[in-house]
Amino acid sequence: MAAFDRDADITHAVDFRIARAGGVVLCRRPQVLEDAVRSLVDLGYDVVYLNAADWRAAPTMYGDLASALQFPEHFGRNLDALRDCLDDVAHGDYGWRVGSTGLALVVAGFDVYRQRLPEEALALADVLAATSRTALLYGHRILSLLRVDDPGFRIGPVGGVGVPWHDAEWLDRDRR
Repeated sequence: MAAFDRDADITHAVDFRIARAGGVVLCRRPQVLEDAVRSLVDLGYDVVYLNAADWRAAPTMYGDLASALQFPEHFGRNLDALRDCLDDVAHGDYGWRVGSTGLALVVAGFDVYRQRLPEEALALADVLAATSRTALLYGHRILSLLRVDDPGFRIGPVGGVGVPWHDAEWLDRDRR
């Protein structure tokens, strides 16, 4: 079963466009993020908020994700275990309500986290993109919106695909 219906869902530009872009987008202006989240909520998405600016080491990031997405007690708190648990989330085993349209992860302060722990931040973005792709294979939707303050922020390819700015901030002038 397809995660999106060509005739019905493509008109829901925010979720389809994020999924088409690889499942992960950057947002700078608070209003752009708020509008996107409001649209996703209106479409029936569960939204999980995380604050990456508080993550000073990997254990904090793993703990916050485990708590927010209801990972099982045996979660190993490492990158491989994160991938495994997010695969379970993508399958729909836990982390979001049955019957919801999808799951949106909002990660605030991602640029702070990337500056502090660049390799870990890139690995997380890569895992989030992979989770989005995996969810689509099961007919589910998992999207990630990474909130940054720096209008010039760039992140290399994630999941083999560059992470674009949200459409409302695609032009540099729109992030200022």
